[in-house]
Amino acid sequence: MRAKILNASAGSGKTYQLAYKYIHDVIERPELYRHILAVTFTNKATEEMKSRILREIHLLATGDESPYAAQLQEELGLDARTLQQRAHDVRSHILHDYSHFTVLTIDTFFQRILRAFIRELGFDLDYNVEIETESLLAKSADSLVEGITENRELKRWLTDFVQERIDDGRRWDIRDGILALSGELFKEKNREALGRALPKEKLRRLVGKAGEKARATRRAMQEKAREALRLMEEAGVSPSDFTGKSRSFANYFLAAAGDELKAPSATVERMSRTTEGWCPKGSPAQPLVARLQPLLRDICDIFRLNVRLWNTAALLRENYRSFALLADLYAQVQRLCDQESTMLLSETKYILAEFIGHNDAPFIYEKVGNRFERYMIDEFQDTSAREWRNFLPLLHNAMAQSQQISVFLVGDIKQSIYRWRGGDWKILHSEARRELSPADTEVVNLRDNWRSLPTVVEFNNGIMERIVAADNRALNTMLDEAAATGAIAAERAAELHDILAAAYGDHAQVPRRVKDGPGYVSVTACTGEPPLVERIKQVLDRGFRPSDILILVRSATDGARVAAELLRFKGENRDERYRFDVMTREALIVGNAPVAGFLIAALRLTVNTEDTLNRAIYNRFLGRAFGAPLPDDERDFCRALRLLSPEEAFERLVIRHHLAERSDQTAYLQALHEQLISFCSSKIADIPLFLRWWDEQGSSRSLSIEQSERTIEITTVHKAKGLERPVVIIPYCTWQLDPKSSGNVTNIVWARASDEEAAIGQFPVRYKQAMADSEFSEAYYRELVYSHVDNINLLYVALTRAAESLHVFIPTGGKAANVGSLLWKALNPKAEGCPLGKIEGRLQTTEAGEECTFGSFDGPAPRKAKRDLPEHVLLEHYPTAMADLRLRLPSQRYFEEERDALPSPRDFGILMHKAFENAADEEEIRRSVTQMQSDGILSQSEAEALGTMLDEALANPVVREWFAGEWEEVRTESDIILPAARAQRAAAEDAAAGAGKAAVAAESAAVAAGKAAAGAESAAAGAGKAAAGAEGAAAGAGTAQRSSVTRRPDRVMMRSERVGERELRRVVVVDYKFGEHETAGHRRQIAEYMRLLGEMGYDEVKGYLWYIRLRKVVEVSAREA
Repeated sequence: MRAKILNASAGSGKTYQLAYKYIHDVIERPELYRHILAVTFTNKATEEMKSRILREIHLLATGDESPYAAQLQEELGLDARTLQQRAHDVRSHILHDYSHFTVLTIDTFFQRILRAFIRELGFDLDYNVEIETESLLAKSADSLVEGITENRELKRWLTDFVQERIDDGRRWDIRDGILALSGELFKEKNREALGRALPKEKLRRLVGKAGEKARATRRAMQEKAREALRLMEEAGVSPSDFTGKSRSFANYFLAAAGDELKAPSATVERMSRTTEGWCPKGSPAQPLVARLQPLLRDICDIFRLNVRLWNTAALLRENYRSFALLADLYAQVQRLCDQESTMLLSETKYILAEFIGHNDAPFIYEKVGNRFERYMIDEFQDTSAREWRNFLPLLHNAMAQSQQISVFLVGDIKQSIYRWRGGDWKILHSEARRELSPADTEVVNLRDNWRSLPTVVEFNNGIMERIVAADNRALNTMLDEAAATGAIAAERAAELHDILAAAYGDHAQVPRRVKDGPGYVSVTACTGEPPLVERIKQVLDRGFRPSDILILVRSATDGARVAAELLRFKGENRDERYRFDVMTREALIVGNAPVAGFLIAALRLTVNTEDTLNRAIYNRFLGRAFGAPLPDDERDFCRALRLLSPEEAFERLVIRHHLAERSDQTAYLQALHEQLISFCSSKIADIPLFLRWWDEQGSSRSLSIEQSERTIEITTVHKAKGLERPVVIIPYCTWQLDPKSSGNVTNIVWARASDEEAAIGQFPVRYKQAMADSEFSEAYYRELVYSHVDNINLLYVALTRAAESLHVFIPTGGKAANVGSLLWKALNPKAEGCPLGKIEGRLQTTEAGEECTFGSFDGPAPRKAKRDLPEHVLLEHYPTAMADLRLRLPSQRYFEEERDALPSPRDFGILMHKAFENAADEEEIRRSVTQMQSDGILSQSEAEALGTMLDEALANPVVREWFAGEWEEVRTESDIILPAARAQRAAAEDAAAGAGKAAVAAESAAVAAGKAAAGAESAAAGAGKAAAGAEGAAAGAGTAQRSSVTRRPDRVMMRSERVGERELRRVVVVDYKFGEHETAGHRRQIAEYMRLLGEMGYDEVKGYLWYIRLRKVVEVSAREA
């Protein structure tokens, strides 16, 4: 086989497999790292893959235990020593030639190819790549409007467009009309249709013809209805005189006579075919029935025969003006890009495709293809058709040059949620194997789930099976009914049958985390708002940390809603148990912050001091009345700022209004400052130019926030791809299965009419119910089926992020079909229970609503040791000028601010560990602190603070005895080596503790080298690629080697004492802990040390855990091992 396709369900070890494939190939041929291309779809995924590969290679190179070692030895026929040597060579090659360690995003790879052919393509050497298109489109629309003086056809078209908008009661400003379809310009699926668009005049004639036919038949129906109303008026009766009174079917005459296009109800249809039951006996309307019934029949017939025409004409009229302007708008975009030497990132794949299509493959390979011999593509289900076409020649070339697996594709159809961006899961499903060569391509399904506990896996298996089966049946029935009425051709309906079932074929997984507990799932049908805060409290009460919780929402609007509720609770909460921070990109928008609004208003006042709206915003922030005039000195100040750059004006405003003192706004102030610096660094900018950019792009950007142990993260399902958390909460599991256009939301479907209007070609239609009864109905049903697949995939992604505990809330009351109602119906809860495959649920009624639960709502599963998450630091000072710098003594410290900043509590812990690690008694501890100060590792204030902390620690009488100097022998950081027979068992019991020990040691070295200020961080980044290897060492250190396992307690103290005639050998073992939490794993760790020392022959063994930051000493029994 020369190609391999992995269908990797959520949690099945996809990253493991990708990293293994890379490592396997480079261990086999160490020089091959220069010839492997690994492609991912996000920068984050790129960094994760690089880190994983380097970490595992480092473990192999150092001889530490690696999950890959045994398999590599078996497949490559290597002994342990040879494997370690090759891994060492590969690590050295990569770190010294890092630029050829090619793990890239797909866009970066395509850009590299284009830059290789920059001369042939005729681009400037210094062209810029633009990711965002909004600003470019807005400028292009303005240019288009300005160009009407030179283009008479365009002027006539835009003038008619304005008139139509006024007639329809819309704004006359047509810029939003021009931009209405602008987002369609850069979508891959529309490219061909845009290239074949009709000329404006021909399009107008065709749309006008359809509109005239529709108006003529509408007039015929209206005339019939008005005739009926005239007869009723002459007879002195009203619709309420007929059966049904105020809700009488006769009201349909009023609807048909007006402009409203309303389908006749079943009652109206029935009455149109008979004179029976029109009105009660003796009704004054009785004599009219014989004359009204034929009119009603004619009205229903006209509607039935012409509704498709009416809907088609209305759909065409909605967008034809904007559609005709797309070619003009695109021409303006291209002209602007040429002027600014810019290439849109979205255009890269088209330019590359055209270039490949016009050149022989050997020419491409000469510069690019032959360099790479192996290709690995991650998240393959999100690959677009154009991207696949660009890759295919390179993949064929690689397969032709080798008999080994040279193409490795990994994806999961069920996680295909980017169809709107061009992703086409059908390529993974069938096309890739067919086009690569079925005989040379192996397809493997990964069935094991290594992420989630058994209850979560079995729940997802069972519920997705039921949901897919039920919805697939409903879709098939709908398609059959549509085919029977002629809304879709029978062969097209057959093609769409079982699309959903095909995507989920053989989806069930086997849970592999069976030793960590059963897991828990809760599904609640709420009668009101979900009790989110209460559920978070319950989760925290069971021992989970805030950072274990991930809240998933469908949209940014829901994210902001959730964040507002949690932030409100945070402000009111006084209970230490429930303290947490909130991290969400959707809610923390820079432009929404009061300080940002004030500064932008102030900058606008520099342009126009008479701007009453921005003066009101300015005054509001300063606590003045909205309409208060600006004092003369502020007016003069604003005028003076007008001539400054945006960055300088910002600095002056911060200083004048003491904004640095507003600590609650510091993060937003810093974010706005960073945006200003970035904007001004790329162009000669003035204040009006920055304000325009702010309106178009800057105001909607979010704060960049790091996660800490106290942070609950809120994110959208789309951004959660690749994430996992112990606890996942989905508060609003109510997104629609088939979201139609409504309000400000416009979903566009490119469709071809099936009647006379087919001459228009592919046309952008608003996706809504009217499409189902129009000449675009075939495209409607196709979009409906794929919308269901998309939104059920979103549900699958959301449910599979949970590792241990999953909480789903389904607020009831919505009318449209949504994933939550489908889930609850599939669950089919009953009072006697909720059986679901291999698990049994329990139904209970709570204040929130009906809740169905599975498994056991326990605390967190045993954790593996990880490096501490960063703490959130509030910047109390916001400097507005260059900080004074001075050079520290040791070169490792680089530069720091003049004022000494005390280390964080965590860094103090690491420094204390360094002070203790080689000290036998208290005097040596003091000398160690003095030495660190002399070496420049500590400043005077830091040394004093550390000394105070040591005094507090040594005040404990138990601790003071350890450092009293009365022990015969003291061992610090000394190894206890276990024989090979026990190595594997010991590693399994306490791998987490060993990893934690290595992490502390590595971080101690880092702190000893100097606390990294901004300059130190920058220097460290450029000091060499060995940092990646060091990180791998820290992560992997302390795990079991194949031949032995090493234990390293922090302090072991020994002495002999005579008791009667017997001499007893006594030993005390101590482990230092610098965290804020006690765990059972710590106790097992120290008990294991005690057991080992007891086996060495010591008569009395005592063990202690010293939680330094908690000022607590815990004695441990050896029986706890």
